[in-house]
Amino acid sequence: MKRFLTLFSAVGCLGSVMFAATPPMNVPSGYQVDRVELPAGEQIGVGGLAFLPSGDLLISTREGQVWRYSKGGFTLFADGLHEALGLYVDQETSDVWVMQRPELTKLIDHDQDGRVDAYETVNASWGLNDDYHEYAFGPVRDSQGNFYGTLNTSLSYEGWAGSHRWNVGRVLGGNMGRARRFGGWCFQITPDGKFVPFASGMRSPSGLGMNKHEEIFYTDNQGDWNGSSTLHHVVKGRFHGHPSSLMDHPEFQGRDLNELSVGDFEQRRHPPAVYFIHGDLANAPGEPRFNETGGKFGPWFEDQVFVGDQSKSMMMRVHLEKIRGEYQGIVFPFVGPMQAGIIRNVFDEHGTLWVGQTGRGWRSIGESIFGLQRIRWDGQTAPMEMQSVAVLKDGFRIRFTKPVNQVEASDVTNYQIRNWHYLYHPQYGSPKADNKAIEVTSVAVSADGMSADLKMEMTTGKVYQIQLSVSGADGSKLSNDIGWYTLNWLP
Repeated sequence: MKRFLTLFSAVGCLGSVMFAATPPMNVPSGYQVDRVELPAGEQIGVGGLAFLPSGDLLISTREGQVWRYSKGGFTLFADGLHEALGLYVDQETSDVWVMQRPELTKLIDHDQDGRVDAYETVNASWGLNDDYHEYAFGPVRDSQGNFYGTLNTSLSYEGWAGSHRWNVGRVLGGNMGRARRFGGWCFQITPDGKFVPFASGMRSPSGLGMNKHEEIFYTDNQGDWNGSSTLHHVVKGRFHGHPSSLMDHPEFQGRDLNELSVGDFEQRRHPPAVYFIHGDLANAPGEPRFNETGGKFGPWFEDQVFVGDQSKSMMMRVHLEKIRGEYQGIVFPFVGPMQAGIIRNVFDEHGTLWVGQTGRGWRSIGESIFGLQRIRWDGQTAPMEMQSVAVLKDGFRIRFTKPVNQVEASDVTNYQIRNWHYLYHPQYGSPKADNKAIEVTSVAVSADGMSADLKMEMTTGKVYQIQLSVSGADGSKLSNDIGWYTLNWLP
């Protein structure tokens, strides 16, 4: 996440489950956004969300607490934690774990009075210093009982805050370094508590998610070595691009990373599955949450990924596909802006998406600096949306949630396509390099109006911006008329 000098005063949020005072500017037809009243006078900058088997919601906070929310309201479940940015609940045993800045901790309520009375360290191998940027995120857990988390790099350039302890591990002039062990890594903690370095090259991996196939994904924030914010598929041993983490890689022990070139690191780097377009869509994405609700959140979006953005207060929707065995895909705006910056979200058993929000010193769109909202589908209304975009050898196939107007959809001038790439370098962010318009040479609309095949020039290593000026056959307008496809591989 990015730090700004503008600080916000604490403001309480109002209302039980109620409509937001300032509704989002864009909500697809059939969906509703509500706001949840938080305890008066409490600051609840949401850091983690997880449901207990009972249906009660646990909320961990940047302020170091865990709250329990039920129909009866809020009760304090745990306190005294250090920036608790993630929760995991075992759905069979009701056991609870929390990711703190210095460790993964099991929370235990021995006397079953609803308040934690024991804090059991599971693992604390990465250490802790006073660099404010050294967050720990997660956890997710696989069926074998292994936990996974991610560790931030350090904001460490010389002179930033006058601490020489932070100015460690910067490579080729980048701003971020590795002042503590395993900064910039995804790690595994085995059932017996062993710490295992898993994947490297992460800058600010503020969101971690796992799908039903136990595949792990994380989001990263734009900055040095990351031209725009990204979504990555994590595979053991994979390097995602930020070189500072290689200080802890066995292959680089004793080597000066500054003796290597950008090209050396680029050869090792695995490209992101999806770029979140900086400024246009997102500045600081949070947790990737897979919609595996069995259609309860709308059948069109099953298995898609929902990611919130802290700066834009935007809920985004990602459709992934595998090409040549690797993930890539498209991101769309979904709902936004919401009341505050989004970093966490979770689906309940009814298919409602609960959205956890925080500000704490970073600018974000919205009337509040922290809060809790929920997004619900009415169970019957079909929005007019691009459901997905799939890559073809010579173009893209756009699928819709409802039939499109055949005349409008057949007109090539109703499709505005651009592409560009992002530079891989140690400087902060990247411009849209070689940004240009791409001509759509033909469009073929399916007989049922549910899809359109577009032919155009296709170049790998590019982000394609796809914008439409079409409506539904019933006259309905697109809720969101734009998406961005990250094209790494062609079929």
